[in-house]
This record gives sequence, structure tokens and C-alpha cells, in this order.
Amino acid sequence: MEQEYTTSTGYKIFYGAAALALAVLAAYCLGKSGQGSGAILIPTVLCAIGALGICINLFKRRLILTVNDVTYISIWGARDLERSNIKGYRVGEKAIIIEPVQDGYKKIIIRDYFSLADSKQLVASLGSYYKDLNKEEFEESKEEILHDSTFGATEDDRESALKSRRQYAMVFSFGGIGLFFFNTIVRQGSVILSAVELIYPLFGIALLAYGKGLVRLFAKKNSAYPSLFIGFVFASAVPVIAATLDAKILDYSNAWTPAVVVFLIMGTVLYYLAVKVAQASFGSQIAFILIIAAAYGFGSVLLANDLFDRSPAQTYPAAIADRYVSHGKSTSYHIVLGAWGQNHGQENISVSSSFYNRTSIGSQVNVKLKKGFFNVPWFYLSD
Repeated sequence: MEQEYTTSTGYKIFYGAAALALAVLAAYCLGKSGQGSGAILIPTVLCAIGALGICINLFKRRLILTVNDVTYISIWGARDLERSNIKGYRVGEKAIIIEPVQDGYKKIIIRDYFSLADSKQLVASLGSYYKDLNKEEFEESKEEILHDSTFGATEDDRESALKSRRQYAMVFSFGGIGLFFFNTIVRQGSVILSAVELIYPLFGIALLAYGKGLVRLFAKKNSAYPSLFIGFVFASAVPVIAATLDAKILDYSNAWTPAVVVFLIMGTVLYYLAVKVAQASFGSQIAFILIIAAAYGFGSVLLANDLFDRSPAQTYPAAIADRYVSHGKSTSYHIVLGAWGQNHGQENISVSSSFYNRTSIGSQVNVKLKKGFFNVPWFYLSD
């Protein structure tokens, strides 16, 4: 039985309209341009893109499944794998990959498979013929866990432990992501919130220690081991955001030594838990250890520098030389401060919308300068 899959009608219309729009734009640019070679380059490239899109998505692209082989045809040619030479398939976010058994044969990569007609039926058909390698790898790693007496006395104990650790890892990751976006959107500068932001990554350390190798810092997508990487990355970035939003650092010179110390401590602990205890390969974990330790080392020092600073504030009046709003992925509010204290030039500072709305060009604000817990001078603004 032969099954053929081509680009769906909806995507044909979409790509066809896009190609037509590119052709019209190319013609317009050509009409507006001069006779120089440089002026013809842009419309030529746009026309080529449009033609390529039409060829791939409207005429050439098709996947043919039979009981004996898989054939994929595109503008780049045809690629065929016999059933006996197919190891299995993987479904990713943007592509389906069909892998050969023998070395020397190229994989069949079906990009944007969701634009094919009956793409769900395609996945189901592949599943009826071949192994789902993603599922197979997941089941293999799960069996490895269930047969490891380190994680429990019985198989039921190990399965229960895996389920609970996976839930803890999910809660930690969602918490880290939520904390990150809360800071970028509705930062309030609360002392309690700052304390939570400072210690939240340490909960990840506790989960790694509690997991005793069952919870990983980083695990492959197809692994059954719970992973904390996403939560760690977001949670470790939070102190950096919090410190820079709540306060403006005047001089970073004294921040580097404590930041390096925290980086080394965090990196050593992560190395011990993620590599030694979890018995994971050093190469698979080191990049993630360095990223997390560096972010937390720098951010935690800046946040603690503000949070635990009990030095008296020195107040300096400063006039607002300019103010403006920038629009990008988010809206930012800026004021440009005139000279104050030992700062003799102008300084651009990002502020909250409420503070921005209370100011005007020529009005005066107070600059509150503090020594910093780590002797890293910082300041904040008040009315």
C-alpha cells in the first residue's frame, strides 16, 4: 500500500500568496532602482526566494510511504531508504527525521512536516511501520532507573520516586520561569521578593542533592531523568535583573572578587551533584554548570550588595535633562539625569512608568547614593 503526502492546500495558498507578494515587491524595487548592478541585487534575491518557495512547496515536495521503503522528493532531489535499512524515526518540533541503520546513508529530514496534508496521519503511519526512537530512548532510560537499587528497594519504590522527583522538577522550573517574567514585567523592589530571588536557585541545589542522581542538572530531551536546567537558567538570571532594575551600580570594581568566589562555590557544588553524584559525563554538563554558576555568581553579589546594605544614603539633587519612551519587545521608560555629586556628565537611566509619569524635563529628583554591602557603590532615585 502506497501513501503519498504533499503540502496541504492551506499552506499552498499561504506560500503562493507570499511568493506573489515577493514578486510584486521585487518588481516595485526594480522599477524604483537605477541601472547599477547593486540596485538590481535586492529584487533579484527576492524573486529567487519567491521562485524557490513555489518550487519546494507547490510542485516538488512530497513524501511517499510504502511497505518496502520511504522516499522523500524535493527541489534538491530524491532520497530513498529501504525498510530493512531504516533504524527508526524521530518527531521534533520542526522536523521528522528518519534514520538509517547502516553508516554511509543519509538521514531523511522532513522539515516543516506540519505543513503536509494529514501530518498527524503521517506520524501514525510511521509509527505503524518503524520504531519511534524518541520513545525508545525514553523507555530505555526509564528501565535503567527502575532497575537501579540506588533509587529504591523495589521497582514500585523507584517508580514512585521518579514520579515525585519529576513533579518537584516541574514545579521548580515553572517557579523559576514565573519569577523571571514577574521581575521583567511588574518589578516592585520588595525586600521579601529580593530575598526569595536570592535563595530560589538554592532550592535547585537542594533538589539535586535530594534526588541523589535521579534528578539531573541537564538531561536529553528523550531521557526519563527529570532535569532542572530550564528552571536553573531562569532562576539564576533573576538576581541580575532584580539588582539592575532596583538600583544603578556606580562602580563594578569591587564586585568581581565576591562574584568569582560565589561562581567557584556554585560551580563546585553543581559539579559534585550533577557529575559525581549523578554519574553523568563531564562533557554533557560542564557548559550548563558554567552558565548557571556565572549568572548566579554575578547576580547574587549585586542583589546581596543592595539587600544587605545598611549604610546611610547620601542625597544629591539632580535635574532631568531629557526623558523618553522606547518601544521594542517591551516598553521602556528613560530619564536623562544632569550632573550630580561627582558625576559631571549626563546619565541615561531606565525607570518605572509610575516614576516616569511623575517627572518632567527640568524637574528635580533626588539621587540616593549608598556604599553597598560589598563596597560596590550604588544609587536609586526618589522624588
